[in-house]
Amino acid sequence: MTDTNPTINDVVRHVEGLTEEQYTHLVGALIEREEALKEQLGMAGMQFGLFPQIVAEVLAEIGMGAPMTDEQRAFIRAQYVALMEAIERQQRSGGV
Repeated sequence: MTDTNPTINDVVRHVEGLTEEQYTHLVGALIEREEALKEQLGMAGMQFGLFPQIVAEVLAEIGMGAPMTDEQRAFIRAQYVALMEAIERQQRSGGV
């Protein structure tokens, strides 16, 4: 999977005339906003019956919110893969 979406830092880097403090504050504010959006999207997903593993994988794939460590990303991916494998096994056995 490839990271095709620009990060917050990629976008803010194009804003001219910012001091280092302003840059840091702007990046922090935008990350906080994305983190709040991630939480709201996760809750909406649960309300509509989506598996949290799928929502987490999609949000991680698009790079929304605070940057993840490799370990965090691997954990989310592993949870998603495990769910997909469980669904596949269930479908093969005729379960719903």
